[in-house]
Order: sequence, then C-alpha cells, then structure tokens
Amino acid sequence: MRREPLFIEGQKVRSLILLQSGNVKHTQVSPGGGKVLLRISSAGDLVCVEGLSSMRRHTSSARATETCRALVWELEQMQTYLALYPSLDLNVTRILAAQINELEERFREVATERLTSRVALLLLRLSKQMGKECGNGTHILLSREEIAQMAGTTVFPISRMLSRWPEQGLILRGREAVT
Repeated sequence: MRREPLFIEGQKVRSLILLQSGNVKHTQVSPGGGKVLLRISSAGDLVCVEGLSSMRRHTSSARATETCRALVWELEQMQTYLALYPSLDLNVTRILAAQINELEERFREVATERLTSRVALLLLRLSKQMGKECGNGTHILLSREEIAQMAGTTVFPISRMLSRWPEQGLILRGREAVT
C-alpha cells in the first residue's frame, strides 16, 4: 500500500523483491540525521539487491509511493536459483548495471550541470520512470523536498524554480506533485 515500508535501513536482508507494478522510494539517513532520496524503483526493478552482495543489511529504507505488486523470494532460495539458472543471474546483473548507470549519470549531473538543467533532466527521467499520463501531461507524485534531495540541493532553490516554471508554461504545480 502507499507509504508502507518494504524494509528499513539497517535491517537484516531477508528477501529479494522484484517490483511488478507501482513505485518505491529508496531513502538513506546520514550520520548527522539528514535524509536523502537515493532513487525510485519502478516495475521491473529489483528493490532489494543488497542481499546478493556481501552486505547482509539494508543500506537504505524502501517505501511504496503507491500501491505496488511485487514478487518476493527468500534470499537463500534466490541464491540457489541464481546458481542453477545462469540466465537468471545474467538478468539480475543487467538490472544492477542499469541501476549503477543511473546513479553514475545522476552523480555526473550533480557535478557538472547547473541546477536548472539538473532539475529538468531529473523531471524528464522521473516522468518516464514513474509518471502517470493525465490530461495536462505527465503527473509526477513527489514533494519539493524529495525533488531537492534527488537534485542534490535544498528545498529553497527548488521552490523558487518550481514557482517560476509554471509562469513560463513548463510545468503545473500541485500538492506534492508536478505535471
């Protein structure tokens, strides 16, 4: 269900989750208590991959942004399947490589792009990944704070930018959403 946690940062990894529908937010808390939205998982993504590595604890928390459907395998069971079926292992590797590629792309954007470009690129990526088509365009259900976290900035510049863009006809603002 919407806002329901799938797992919490620091918990022991017990299962592997493949998202069939819906979206899941991955957040992490810094040692100083700051929270960051790391990524959004969508249909076809592995939500819980830490268990396939040497890490046995979740490095982030995952929460549904809407009602989701998922396939869930116990970790030991999935490790047996991966050993028995090399094509399954290859598919998991491809999914993980795509996730790493997206994180590298976002890191490059934070390091090299101006904030307006970063936010525009972020909104385009999110519209493809989690957007819902509506009469006015593609609706993205994220708050300004979450957009700021993903863009590597604070809420203040995001609020200013998202206040100017409707005047320019680029977006429509909504409560915890952008179209």
